[in-house]
Amino acid sequence: MVVIKVARIHIRNVKLRHPSKTGRKRRTLRKKYESQTENAKILSRLETLALEVQSLKSEIVVLQSSSKELFDTDQSFGAHLADVRDYFERKIRDVTDNAEDLCSKIEEMQTTLDRLARDLDKLFESSIPVRKIAMPPPITSQLTIYRGEENLSFQVGVIPGIIETVMERARACVGQKDKHDEEIVGVLTGRVTGNTVIIEEAVPGRASYSGMTEVALDPNNLAEIVDNIIRNDKNQRIVGWYHSHLGLGVFLSDIDVKTQLTLQQFSYVIALVVDPIKNEHSFFYVDKEVKEPDGRPKTIKFVKSE
Repeated sequence: MVVIKVARIHIRNVKLRHPSKTGRKRRTLRKKYESQTENAKILSRLETLALEVQSLKSEIVVLQSSSKELFDTDQSFGAHLADVRDYFERKIRDVTDNAEDLCSKIEEMQTTLDRLARDLDKLFESSIPVRKIAMPPPITSQLTIYRGEENLSFQVGVIPGIIETVMERARACVGQKDKHDEEIVGVLTGRVTGNTVIIEEAVPGRASYSGMTEVALDPNNLAEIVDNIIRNDKNQRIVGWYHSHLGLGVFLSDIDVKTQLTLQQFSYVIALVVDPIKNEHSFFYVDKEVKEPDGRPKTIKFVKSE
């Protein structure tokens, strides 16, 4: 009986010890599995972080490239801005220099014209006989008549071919290869019959100044033209002047108005402006007694009579 009890106790002890070992093994395996799972999560997170870091590096490279492009663009823009500033500064200096030179030329022209007027007065008042050639006035039906858009005491009559001649001279000075476009200038000669200023000839002249829309006739050249009229006993007089604009239409600029007023010291002097690029032309007269709202004298345009 004692042996059987001892055997039973041993068996019970064995049975009690075996479940304890199994539990520990299970707990060990579970901890190992949990540890492996946690390691796998950590590795996965590390891989994700590595990808994010790589992406950030790529974005940094792109940003650095964009920053360099912006810097280069800023440098280029700054250089262009400096070039533009230098260009306009040079232009301003040129305009200032030209304005001073132009004022000097105008004063010179005024002095020469004053002298020319005095010489003409002396010439016509002197007792020296001057041979005159009587020339019949042109047939009125051959004239192209231009009348002022506003009331004037005279009209303009042009013999055939005058406008075409001036326009051809103007066209010959534009569009030439390896040469800058130039304005032309000259004098209109003819006579005054009744209330009609008749233009019979367009005499080429020299410019003392020339810009995009304005030109000044050389006063010395004007004196030469008048001297030639007197020496050749032409029954003509200066009845106007002409010049060209290049693609800007026909009108009188401020300098043109000053030139016109100077020439209007001789009565019935008109201005012809041609634009060979737009194929336009018109005659003008300045009424210094009437002022525009901006204070400038009124410019009257002539239109062809139908």
